[in-house]
Amino acid sequence: MDDEVALLQGPLEVALLVVSLASTASFFIYGFNMYYLLRLRRRYSPPRRAADALPEVAVHLPIYNEMYVVERLLAACAGCADGYGRERVHISVLDDSDDGTTEVARRLAESYRERGYRVDVLHREDRAGYKAGALNRALAETGEALLVVFDSDFVPRPDFLERAVSYICADDRLGVVQFRWSYTNREYNWVTKSVSIGMEAHFLIEQPARCAGGLFLNFNGSAGIIRTEALRESGGWQQDTLAEDLDASYRMQLRGHRVQYVDDDVPCEVPPTVSSFKRQQARWARGSLQVAKKSLPTLLARPDIGAKKKFEALVHLTYYAVHPLMFFAFVIAVLSALSGVDVIGVVLPSLVPSAAWVAWVLIGLPIAFCTVAVWIYYVTAMRLRGDGVLRSAPYLFVLLLLGYGISASNTIEAAKALLLRRSGSFRRTPKYAILGREGSWRDKRYQVPLDPSTALEAGCAALAFFAIAAAALSGNYGIVPILALYGASYSFVPACTILQKGRELEGPPPATERGRAVR
Repeated sequence: MDDEVALLQGPLEVALLVVSLASTASFFIYGFNMYYLLRLRRRYSPPRRAADALPEVAVHLPIYNEMYVVERLLAACAGCADGYGRERVHISVLDDSDDGTTEVARRLAESYRERGYRVDVLHREDRAGYKAGALNRALAETGEALLVVFDSDFVPRPDFLERAVSYICADDRLGVVQFRWSYTNREYNWVTKSVSIGMEAHFLIEQPARCAGGLFLNFNGSAGIIRTEALRESGGWQQDTLAEDLDASYRMQLRGHRVQYVDDDVPCEVPPTVSSFKRQQARWARGSLQVAKKSLPTLLARPDIGAKKKFEALVHLTYYAVHPLMFFAFVIAVLSALSGVDVIGVVLPSLVPSAAWVAWVLIGLPIAFCTVAVWIYYVTAMRLRGDGVLRSAPYLFVLLLLGYGISASNTIEAAKALLLRRSGSFRRTPKYAILGREGSWRDKRYQVPLDPSTALEAGCAALAFFAIAAAALSGNYGIVPILALYGASYSFVPACTILQKGRELEGPPPATERGRAVR
């Protein structure tokens, strides 16, 4: 009987080791890329600006059920028109709302028109194509040479248009100029403090690094200025992915237009709840991998694009594949614990000398390398922003739990992106008009209800703790820390989701709530 178990365990050990090595190699690529971007970021320098360029600009504001922020958004855009010249700015509210926001937007637009602003509301009765559909309808009616897109939670400063136009008019090859996002509610709670660290790493390290290295980079969907004709000749806003911004920016660059990043901030909101953050990340994960599936075959086949640029585009577009890799690593750890196999210290056939040492080097060191890369990446972002690292350490730890905790739900989204042909539903991230530490999301209509991924995460947490017990009983202690991290993360995310759950109410709100929304 013991001989039969040994025969079964041998192939299992080899299979788990092979899968572990493959997973580790993939992690190593993304970890190495973080070091590379950190190095490139040092070469970033602000782009030049043109003087006395004042072409007409269209400002497109795609909204869907945003009664709490639409007034603030229009006020900020009107301030931009004042700074740039009201007669040269055409503001269009691209409204797909069905909850009373349309009534608010139309009333505000009429008020601004009476004061000499060029403001209109383009309302659609359906959400065909979601945000991309609304943007494409507006693009068809746009006569201005330049257009700006702001999501509903953004609060551009009065001189934004003057600055944005000066950057894009400095170089005719520019198709997009993307500005950095900053956060009006960064200090609101532990979620916003944690999530903003991850968001700021993208804008303070990745975007300037890709820009400095002449690599593909992306329009982030808001707080950017676009050359209208460049967008049109690249195919406009297309509806076959949930990341129309990333898709359009890659198509524009493949047509020879450049995307320029500017380290000049535009304030907006960051999700204040774990549930809204998870929804946002799920949409970004599915959308970016849809763009990867759509664009990479053409991009990688182009002989005029260098190997380095192709590699970086591959890493960039498949970044959310890290979450399926994390989930598969969890599955491997569980199988190792339940089968009594020590993946790290597995003894290979005696033909290979010092096999256990080789396994430690091949698996342990790359894991450490990638883990350290993530910490250096975020710590560097905090330092660039001027944050105290020790003071922010608890929020960095929460970000770690969130990153591991959403890996299960994002694995589902990644599978949908790669296996399904349809783009899927665009589930927006609710906005609550929170400034600093003031305001509340709990008394607002726009809540994120529970979804089936919460049960999956809770099940994974239970499985992790069961595997820890099995590993301890078999003496396989090396796998326990990994399982403990997953167990804590898969417990943390569903627990927070349940505590912060709510109902996303449909239909028009009561008159009292409409009055509270527009003060």
